[in-house]
Amino acid sequence: MLFSNSKTNLKTRQKNNKIGTVFWTHTNVVLLTGYLIIVPICTLTTLSLLLPLFTASLFASTGTSHYSTSIPWIDDASECEHTGRNWRDRKCWDNQHDPMF
Repeated sequence: MLFSNSKTNLKTRQKNNKIGTVFWTHTNVVLLTGYLIIVPICTLTTLSLLLPLFTASLFASTGTSHYSTSIPWIDDASECEHTGRNWRDRKCWDNQHDPMF
């Protein structure tokens, strides 16, 4: 009985070793290495192609144009010019006003 148990354990160990050696064949190692090299390259290439599209749409949506608008709570020329704005027609005008504001 002791002898039969050792044969079973030996067969089980051999079966477990075969599973490990089947996976780590030369072909599988080469395929895994190729996969680990190609995936990061493809990912970086895709991101480098998509990044300009995202940044262009982001900057296009915010816009770069500014419009003049009067600031109603400033009614003094010296106070207006002190804040870096222009005093015209008895109004304080802000030339850097963003239309999205």
